[in-house]
Amino acid sequence: IVTIVQAFGTQKMAKENAIIKDLKAVESLGCVSVICSDKTGTLTQNKMTVQQIYMNHKVYEPREFNISDQTQRYLLYDAVLNNDSSIVDGKGIGDPTEYALLEMLRNIYVDAGTFFDETEIHEDVLRRNMERLEEVPFDSDRKLMSSKYLLHGVPTILTKGAVDVLLDRCTHVRSCNVIHPMTEQEKDKIRRQNEIFSQNGLRVLAFAYKESDEVLSPDTEYGFIFLGMVSMVDPPRPESMEAVASAKRAGIRPVMITGDHKITAVAIARQIGIYEEGDLALTGAELDALTDKELDDKVSRISVYARVSPENKIRIVEAWQRKGNIVSMTGDGVNDILAMKDADCSVAMASGSEAAAQAAQVVLLDSDFARMPDVVLEGRRVVNNIERSANLFLVKNIFSVLLAVFSLVFTITYPLEPAQISLISMFTIGTPGFLLALEPNKNI
Repeated sequence: IVTIVQAFGTQKMAKENAIIKDLKAVESLGCVSVICSDKTGTLTQNKMTVQQIYMNHKVYEPREFNISDQTQRYLLYDAVLNNDSSIVDGKGIGDPTEYALLEMLRNIYVDAGTFFDETEIHEDVLRRNMERLEEVPFDSDRKLMSSKYLLHGVPTILTKGAVDVLLDRCTHVRSCNVIHPMTEQEKDKIRRQNEIFSQNGLRVLAFAYKESDEVLSPDTEYGFIFLGMVSMVDPPRPESMEAVASAKRAGIRPVMITGDHKITAVAIARQIGIYEEGDLALTGAELDALTDKELDDKVSRISVYARVSPENKIRIVEAWQRKGNIVSMTGDGVNDILAMKDADCSVAMASGSEAAAQAAQVVLLDSDFARMPDVVLEGRRVVNNIERSANLFLVKNIFSVLLAVFSLVFTITYPLEPAQISLISMFTIGTPGFLLALEPNKNI
């Protein structure tokens, strides 16, 4: 009966575009009380678009970019060359943040056609003419990516990454083609502008470079010249707000986990409805500073985690589990896999990485977070129906035990023949138990 109930639940979830890879996950979903969800690609559309650019102490629209200005051209080099994505037949391939930078370049050359031939600044032409000499790929701990090129015959290291990380590695700033020492006042201006971008829910990348022929490694990612910042928008999925509201009505606590800046994360979470007045938001560094006991005391009030590492995600899941909750981890990237394996139920978006889909117990084919409340409620129906069937079997077993005890006490022959016992099990237990597998949820 349990297998039949689970099978019916799996079949119904498949109609909701949720593929169950592990039959036990159907029951786990029904018991979920906390959903920890990655932001990018899960709660948001993962369609990045460049909004504004900060450099030379000014904020530019992409169409205002002047590629004849050497400082601005260096930022374009950094954005396009220090980049592993591409655009083929109008479709971005690779990280959405990176191919948004390529789209920015293409929009710029459309507006700047009077200055430069389109083919001169196309990313493929730049990459063919400027060979990458060395690279240090991006990772979630460093929050940086660096590569080395020969720019105008000079070995040059180009770097992009999180503003708060890269800014502390810059010793100079380039403004209006003049290089100045990086002062605390200059850093404060950059941080204020970053905060303005972040408060508007924008993701911000900083760009820097240095002319050096040293061997490129994480140990040499210092002494940069700051170029500027690019802000991008990743709009929330239209259905995310209703999905979060549905989850809360069903008694499920949604929690956002992201690698974005804390202010950006809170702005998006507030739009979606995850972050409310009185809630807390923590960064990965602040989380690392807490002991397990301190985290356990605060975890029920924390709705947003920003700038987190894969290890941070595991701590978050385990903290909720220590509070007695059944936790679902929802994500689409490689950096979500460790937490997904640690969670009671793991859910992946089909549009995400193959590795995440392989590690997950449930895969949402349409990558629609709005499916989550319906999938959880279907899991609750499965659990409820298993309980109903168990209660039915319990009544039958109690009756059988009492009958056996009565026969022993009064030393009489057991009143039922084996055939009669089989018929009772079939018609009064088996058939009703099968029908209970189809019962809808009446009180969720």
